[in-house]
Amino acid sequence: MDQNPDFRPEDSDDPLRAFLESLLGPGAAGDALEAMRLQGFDLSALPGMDSPQAISQAMGQMRFLMNASSDPVNWRMVEEMSRQQVFQSGDPRLSAAQAQTVRQALTVADLWLDPVTSFAVKGVTRDAWTKVEWVDQTLPAWKKICNPVAENASRAMADAMASQMGAGDLDRDDQMAGLAQSLSSMLPKMAAMAFASQIGSALTEMAKEALGTTDSGLPLTEGDVTALVPTNISAFADGLDIGYQEVLQFAAVRECAHARLFASVPWLKHDLQVAIERYAREISLDQDAIIEAAQSIDPSNPESLQVAMSGGIFAAEPTESQLQAQQRLETLVALIEGWVEVTTAAAIAPYLPHGPQLQEMMRRRRVTGSSGEHLLHQLVGLELRPRQTRSAATIFRRLTDEGGPEARDDVWAHPDRVPTSAQLANPDTFFEDLPTDPELSDLDEQLSALLSGTLGFDESVPKEMRGSAPEVGDGSDTEPEDL
Repeated sequence: MDQNPDFRPEDSDDPLRAFLESLLGPGAAGDALEAMRLQGFDLSALPGMDSPQAISQAMGQMRFLMNASSDPVNWRMVEEMSRQQVFQSGDPRLSAAQAQTVRQALTVADLWLDPVTSFAVKGVTRDAWTKVEWVDQTLPAWKKICNPVAENASRAMADAMASQMGAGDLDRDDQMAGLAQSLSSMLPKMAAMAFASQIGSALTEMAKEALGTTDSGLPLTEGDVTALVPTNISAFADGLDIGYQEVLQFAAVRECAHARLFASVPWLKHDLQVAIERYAREISLDQDAIIEAAQSIDPSNPESLQVAMSGGIFAAEPTESQLQAQQRLETLVALIEGWVEVTTAAAIAPYLPHGPQLQEMMRRRRVTGSSGEHLLHQLVGLELRPRQTRSAATIFRRLTDEGGPEARDDVWAHPDRVPTSAQLANPDTFFEDLPTDPELSDLDEQLSALLSGTLGFDESVPKEMRGSAPEVGDGSDTEPEDL
């Protein structure tokens, strides 16, 4: 595009035309105006476009868009926005004593968890964070979660606008095709800003209430890290009539239980991310809603991008594949929360007198939903259903009662062994489907040993694995010699 960075639209008799000329070049400005009006885009009727000064400001915003990063989310904007808003809301620095108290609580939590779970703790880093530090430390995880959704939504948005503008129409002249291409190329950057504003607002609210790194049910740190936000824990404790130290210890046990689960079940993080990416691949948009949203954008007001693009532009009906991805994601998060609830209850039972009340408060918190849950619902349709979490807890509690912590934890050995969505709807069916024949269970163990290369040829190997003994002598059966 033939842009003129030194052009001042307030010096022109037609500031709107001057604005478009500065973006598209003088040759395409007239065609752009006519094409937009034919498509229903009357920029002169938009708010903020009624004065040269406003158009000058709008031009600055548009130039910022054109020079912005091509990432699906403007993460620099997310970071700056959330850090600033969290700091302004009040984020006192932590004293050395506060940080040490948190680290001590996390250390004690791991000691309490040792007898009640077979998942061991490794070389873990224990830390205390301010709210701003929570934003900084969890931002890489939010990038992994949000980028697939934002990237595919931007693609769908550009495709919808290109179709509406007729960019693929070979009968249109080169200038019109170029105009459509130019406008469609701006949409991903506009979308990146809109997503940044939406995610930044959500992270701000999450940082104000997060107790640790796992409030959303998803792993938000890399490596073996456990951390708490004592300022938020103190605020949470204020309305409970329970001492801060007890609430802190409860939060520490939940944090460490989450960390042990994610560290000990290697496939879990991968499956969560795959479900999100699978959902994102088939994002589709309502083209009429896209056009309506574009018409409502005020170029001089960046916040109008967020409002326009979060107002129902996604297609109302998800695809079958998206529904399956949603279901898998919801099931895994419910299983995580159910396992953590049961394991935490066992760990704190001998020590915390208000443990049952604290567990009930966490259940109520899930019902209302955190900011993180609301963001995930907007991005991937994830809805944390309290009934599913209760059913998961019921299953893990019964497994513990019947077989101890090992039986409960062994369910996580393979993704196909965890309860399904249908089994969460009726927990009794999970136990009906469990193998009950001890010989089959033993054979399954031997097959696993064979695949892993640890199977030994000894008397403990079932006959089914060794074959039948030959008949010798008088016809009686004899055991074969060991090879």
